[in-house]
Amino acid sequence: MSASQQAGMLTYDLRSRGTSSLYEFLYQSIREDIARGRIPCGTKLPSKRNLAQHLDIGVATVTAAYDQLITEGFVRTEQRRGYFVEDVSDFRCKSVASQVKGLSGEKRGSLGSGSGTRGTAGGASSMRGTKGATAEGASAGRGSEHRGIAGGPADEVDPAAVAGIPGVAANSSSAAGSASSAASTFATETPHAIERARDPEYFVDLKANRTSVSLFPATVWGRYMREVLSLPSDNLLRSIPFNGLPELRRAIASYLRRTRGMDVSPDCIIIGAGSEYLYGRLLQMLGPTTTFAMENPGYRKFAAISKAFGNPWRPVPIDESGLLVDELEESGADVVHVSPANHFPTGIVMPIKRRLELFEWANRARKRYIIEDDYDSEFRYSGRLIMPLFADDASDKVIYLNAFSKTMVPSLRISYMVLPPKLLARYVDTMSFYSCTVSSFEQYALARFIDEGHLERHINRTRNFYRRQREAVLREIAQSPLAEISHVEERNAGTHFLLYVRTSLTHDQVRQRGAEQGLNISLFNDYLLRDGDGLSERTTKRFEKYSNGETALVLNYAGIEPERLPETVRRLACVFPECE
Repeated sequence: MSASQQAGMLTYDLRSRGTSSLYEFLYQSIREDIARGRIPCGTKLPSKRNLAQHLDIGVATVTAAYDQLITEGFVRTEQRRGYFVEDVSDFRCKSVASQVKGLSGEKRGSLGSGSGTRGTAGGASSMRGTKGATAEGASAGRGSEHRGIAGGPADEVDPAAVAGIPGVAANSSSAAGSASSAASTFATETPHAIERARDPEYFVDLKANRTSVSLFPATVWGRYMREVLSLPSDNLLRSIPFNGLPELRRAIASYLRRTRGMDVSPDCIIIGAGSEYLYGRLLQMLGPTTTFAMENPGYRKFAAISKAFGNPWRPVPIDESGLLVDELEESGADVVHVSPANHFPTGIVMPIKRRLELFEWANRARKRYIIEDDYDSEFRYSGRLIMPLFADDASDKVIYLNAFSKTMVPSLRISYMVLPPKLLARYVDTMSFYSCTVSSFEQYALARFIDEGHLERHINRTRNFYRRQREAVLREIAQSPLAEISHVEERNAGTHFLLYVRTSLTHDQVRQRGAEQGLNISLFNDYLLRDGDGLSERTTKRFEKYSNGETALVLNYAGIEPERLPETVRRLACVFPECE
């Protein structure tokens, strides 16, 4: 069918939508038909009004479905012409029927395209299916405790045994002198080092990407912690499996199936104390010869961790559709770290065409993988949540990474990753000697918190709060002197936006004047990654052209207390002499 051809009227049985909303069902139905080629590239879709009349639904329902398809890159809109199907002919759609059944128990589900079942470590096939071997069983016979080389706990030292080591007693006096010198150094230098590492106090920290702890249902969480303490001591005090408690892994697998369209085995989930810890385990497992690529600009901490582990890494520029795959190929990287649902700090959603290019890159070599960081993806304020790459991965190339520190509270250092079956087998063989770093108390409590629906209710409540918070911040800026010298770029997602300011100040001056006003300010350039090979310079030039030379501030509004909002915007305006 040519680009000028009109699609016949789209007909779907809306009675089979199960628990899905009308717009989600319609979006999913059209998405599947496009992905499977039943609606070819270039086809003009029915107008919103005509389709609404045909299906006997509201125009707003069709608008919401079309908007989601546009966001994900399946459909484009042309002014005064209508809606047209994009070329997604290379899209390999998984079994929708099995994924839908897992989501809602009905014929067609509400989240994303089909995703077959993720297996466990025992084998792999080109089609999704349940694999036989499990990761949990791989640690059987390892013993209830991980021991040091000598056979005892790794952190225990027997003074009597040390006394028998040749040379120790003879050097005791010099050792005492060294200890005295070390103690003196510790007393004079350590407090200063700790002070340098401590975060300074600000009136408002616009840089920290943290949530408001006042939103967290602490009473509910406390009740679950008390219930956990009443569990039989055998359950609570025994050693935890290396990959985390089965109860929590099952709860996370069920949550991902309901909310992210991901059908995964609990055995493929690894629990850890923070994304940084899990990322470090991946680096160690994949080895020092594996080259990692990062989105540039992007999250600097992962680049720092890669450098600390001795892994080569490359910053790869992005454009308005996300990571540039041709630049990724040129970089020589084996593994790439991306945030396709909500890139930081731009908020870009990676469209389907770029996702297909990324899958093609990964499939060209056996050792290539994609680390999908889905952090912050739950906070989307229009349309539905963006489908993860993992849910559309038919080749076991995606490692899924997420955390609870943003959706719940920062102090809850619980993260998880979902590994493809082949990598899971490798993780079991090489990394399972590491003990799980999250206490059983918190894991049991979190499992119950998720299973009884409190996590989803808390996320919905928090999402509504941040939607109102964002609107209030934007309204306050629009009514301030900043409106005359700036414009906002925000994409209805996350808890930050870009504020482009026309100012004569240098970046250092903006930071300094912000600190004088009690504001911790971050700039777009703070998130540019540099490894000396010119990639960051290309990214800088691209966004300098895009921003017309304006200074881009990355404003995180999650931590602004509502009563401090007017004063915060007033102080921000005082940073720039153009507002005076």
